[in-house]
Amino acid sequence: MPLNPFRFVSLRTRFMLIALLLTLVFSGVWGFWTWQREQALLWDRIEREGEMLVSSMSIPIINALLYEELGIIEEGGLLDNFVADIMANPRLHPLYALVTDQHGKVLAHNVLSEYGKIYQDEITLTVLAADGLVIRQGKNSKGPLLDFGMPLAISGKRWGCLRLGVSLQPLQQELRLLQGRIFSFTLLFAFGAMAAFTLIGNRLSRPLIALAGDMEKVPDLTHEFTPQAGRRDEIGQLQQSFARLLGRLNQAEEERNRTLERLLDNERLATVGKLVSGVAHEINNPLAGIEGALFRIRRRSSDETLPYIELVQKEVDRIGGIVRQLLDLARAGRLEREEVDSEAFFGEIDGFVRMVLRPLGIDYQSRNLCRRQSLWIDRDKLYQVVLNLSLNAADAVQEAAPTDGGRVEMLVYDADNDYCIQIKDNGPGLPPGAKQKIFELFYTTKEPGKGTGIGLAICRSIVERHHGSLELLDNEISGATFLVRIPLIEELPDGAPIPEES
Repeated sequence: MPLNPFRFVSLRTRFMLIALLLTLVFSGVWGFWTWQREQALLWDRIEREGEMLVSSMSIPIINALLYEELGIIEEGGLLDNFVADIMANPRLHPLYALVTDQHGKVLAHNVLSEYGKIYQDEITLTVLAADGLVIRQGKNSKGPLLDFGMPLAISGKRWGCLRLGVSLQPLQQELRLLQGRIFSFTLLFAFGAMAAFTLIGNRLSRPLIALAGDMEKVPDLTHEFTPQAGRRDEIGQLQQSFARLLGRLNQAEEERNRTLERLLDNERLATVGKLVSGVAHEINNPLAGIEGALFRIRRRSSDETLPYIELVQKEVDRIGGIVRQLLDLARAGRLEREEVDSEAFFGEIDGFVRMVLRPLGIDYQSRNLCRRQSLWIDRDKLYQVVLNLSLNAADAVQEAAPTDGGRVEMLVYDADNDYCIQIKDNGPGLPPGAKQKIFELFYTTKEPGKGTGIGLAICRSIVERHHGSLELLDNEISGATFLVRIPLIEELPDGAPIPEES
């Protein structure tokens, strides 16, 4: 589908709107944080200065009440002077200041008409019973305020309390002014950013539209796209990325086709496995009866009928071998893994293959180039894979009967964090087109009666169950080379014991 320009909102407009929105959001967050910080600072200043004022004034007030109680002085407006000093504070804007006795009776007040009244409100009672400063937020006819209450007490002796009401209107007015400045700055910054983003959007959109036109010229994913030369910025990088993307998509399509073929093969293997698991028992029972009957017939047969009996026995054995192979195919998906030392494993498979190929008169050579590693494998299943590949190689070289004798080579090494087993022969190789089908179930290059086409399918199923791969390598001269790759675990130090299976 060709890439068309945006019909309603262009990319440039979207970029500017998003950039403007982000600018407003960040400006708003910054403004809110600034406003919150200034509010906290103003509150802290008022509380700190109010606390200092009532704390400093409570000492002379207590002294005056104490001296009056002892008869040293007579109260003659001294408390009113203290209240007047408090009200004269220019920084706090006090609304009221008062002194009460321990029963809440007003001893001094900035409003003379309040003198002698008894305060039983919640704040007064709380301050009279408190051990330290009490700060409460409230409201009266003059607006919101902050009430500071200090109990007048020394060593458990209580004379009353000192209360101070501070207006919050100056604080709120200062915060409103700050809000206005923040809002004005946000708008100014947003308009400036919008102008800048408009210029940037224009510079970005033009080459992008040109690149979109180039992309529309690509008819399909198989077309090779050549980027424009001379661009060393992000647009040029985008062009290079688009060209690489086409290449990767082509590779992915090829890999998808290969994966689909493997999935179909695995589905066929699974179907055959289920079928074999159900009917193998029904096949083996009559085979056992036939073998028993052949045994009795052989004991009573003449020399003329013996060759025919042997022929029947051979075919019965062949049927039994096919059933066993099919059962192996059905059991290929079940692994019993264990941790195996790579050197010990090579020694076992090398000796096993050498013992099997020696009676066949085949020149067998092996090399182990792998560092000591730890393998997480089903030992018996991989024995089966190596033996099957080795016997196939032996059959190939015996069929070709080369003049220099048949030769089978096994090379073991580690590469790309994989444990690799390579089986190579000098036989005639595979016919053209066989590489694509060699691992398919029931496909064989052997003569009828000599191969079932099951062995390599079993081998590949076992290897893939180990999260590995089995592949046929390309040989330029002759013969065939199969490569088994199994993922490694961790490397073992020399002389270290193999860890037990967890």
